[in-house]
Amino acid sequence: MSDTRPISNSTALRDGSVLRRVQHLGSAHGGLREWRLQRLTALALIPLGLYFTASLLQLATSDQLTAAEWLSSPVPALLVILFLLAGLAHMLIGLRSVFLDYVHSRARLLAAGLLVRAATAVLMGASVLAVLKLFLGR
Repeated sequence: MSDTRPISNSTALRDGSVLRRVQHLGSAHGGLREWRLQRLTALALIPLGLYFTASLLQLATSDQLTAAEWLSSPVPALLVILFLLAGLAHMLIGLRSVFLDYVHSRARLLAAGLLVRAATAVLMGASVLAVLKLFLGR
């Protein structure tokens, strides 16, 4: 006996079952939002990175007191905080994308995601605290 279903129906059934299996795994779950957010952070990093690099080159021959004085100004402090936050957010999104592509166990994916989010939160907090400490002069 042969299967009398048309080919298109069997393909639709196969595609439907594959979709159900991968619906909440991998990049099929909300990937467009993360893609857009990563591109947005990349665009923000271009001018912020250029400013940060130019500032570091200008301060390369200065002493620590001059660098602390520069960072105590409102505009440089704000731009450095934005640079750090955009860079760490970009890193978090990129690492989550890599994990989704290469970590196949659900438990390992969850553990890696939690570890990276926790490390990113600690780095963000420490970075902002360091800049604010220099900005406030304490």
